[in-house]
Parts: sequence; C-alpha cells; structure tokens
Amino acid sequence: MKGNKFMKKLAACLLAGAMLVTSAVPAFAATSYSKTQSKVVDTGQSYHIMNNNISKNKISKYTLNILPLESGTRYDLAVAYGGKEEVIKNCTKSLTGFSNTKATYVKSSASSNAGMIACIKVTKGSVQVKVNYRTTNKSAALTFKKQAASHQTLKGVTVKNGKKVLFQQAGSNITTVPLVIASKSGAVTRRALNTSSFENYTFNSSFISYRYYKNGVLQSNYSKNKPYDTKIGTTGYIMVALPNRLSGWFTTKNGSVTFYYPTDYLKITRTIK
Repeated sequence: MKGNKFMKKLAACLLAGAMLVTSAVPAFAATSYSKTQSKVVDTGQSYHIMNNNISKNKISKYTLNILPLESGTRYDLAVAYGGKEEVIKNCTKSLTGFSNTKATYVKSSASSNAGMIACIKVTKGSVQVKVNYRTTNKSAALTFKKQAASHQTLKGVTVKNGKKVLFQQAGSNITTVPLVIASKSGAVTRRALNTSSFENYTFNSSFISYRYYKNGVLQSNYSKNKPYDTKIGTTGYIMVALPNRLSGWFTTKNGSVTFYYPTDYLKITRTIK
C-alpha cells in the first residue's frame, strides 16, 4: 500500500513538473522588420518597383510615396492599390499613402511569385520614389528595375469624331482595367454599357460632365460633374475604372478623345472601328 501511495505521489509530481515546464516555454512570434528603399527617377527614365520573390521576402505591408523634386515635374504612374490597379497621366503633385496591407501586386498571373508595385515614367523634372514596408525576413529587398528609354507606363490612342474603340484585357491577376480619358473642352465620348444604357463624358474647361442614360432617359441620381484628376494646359484627364476585363465601346461624339492604358502585365488589346 505504501508503495502504491508513493507511486501515485511520484506520478502527480511528474505531471506537475511537466505542466510547469510546458508553461515556462515562451511562444516566440516572428520578428517584424520595418524597411525603406528609395530611388530618384529623372527625366526620360522609367522604373518598375518589383518584389521578385514574394514567398521569400515575406512582405506583409508596404506604402508607396512619390515626391516631385523640381518645379514643373510631370510623370505617369501605374500602381497596385486595394486589389486593383490605379493609373494617372501627367501627374504634377506628390502622391502619398498608396498602402497595401495585403501586399497587392500587379502580376503576370495569379500564381506568379513576382509582382510589380508600380511603374513610373518621368517626362519632366525628377521625383523621389520611396517604399516603406514590413517583413519577417531581415534580408528582404525590393528591386528598382530600370526600363528601356522607349518604355511607356501608359500607351495612348486617339479616337476621332465618329470613331469608336473597345479595350479588352487578357492577362494578369488584376481584373479591373484602368483607363485615363483625355481631351480638350467641348469633346464628348459615349460608352455603351449594354443595349439599353450608356454613359456620356463631356469635357468642359475645368471639369467633366458625367451623364448616365437608361432606355434613352437621363438618370439624374447617377449624373454629376467631376473635377479633372489632372489638367495640363487645355487638356483634362480623368481616370475611369472599367471592371470585368472589358470596357464597352467608347464612341467619340464630338472633337477627338485620347485614351491611355497601362502596358505592363495586363495584356490589353484595343479595337478601333
């Protein structure tokens, strides 16, 4: 009996000791590192900001900031943001806060292990491009990949009065086609949404008039005037997000209208009639 009592006490002591050892083992969390990389981009230069090894670099968040360094600086930009891509033509100001908590990238396909944060082309002056990011890999690094002098962040096509254009996307993980529409005051372009509805974009001196029609009737709740995203001289620029990889036909109703679209990874084709 004494032996049995001793064995029970010993077992209880061993169990308590095991619990003590287990509770004393710390739960180590992965160390997170805050890093910054920057690059000055001058007139005529074009760069891709790349994460060439997404799985290895383990970047959980990044923020892109662009600061013009000279008066009169202009640049074109295509940037991953919020699961989509944003574009802007002839930007003259600082752009800050393109923050992606899930590390969105523009990629050649959804399964690709390499992704582009942004493509920038400086047409006048110079800018500082800065990326702040967090990672659990101390040796993680982004790449500023210089492009050929002929590389264009945005490619343009001008559609004259009475002509129409259709844009279609065939590649990438991004499923929203971003376009920049540009023209001078008085120009009008119409986008067909389906057989019963369309949008009108009328260019004015300082804003664009957007009007939505259904069955030939103006839907006032969806019509508004919008300031230009950028205005250079007499030309106004507005960005339009076109979902589902297809734009619908844009028909120029007055003047001429130029459309700009990104050239990297999305594989956008255009058809003019």
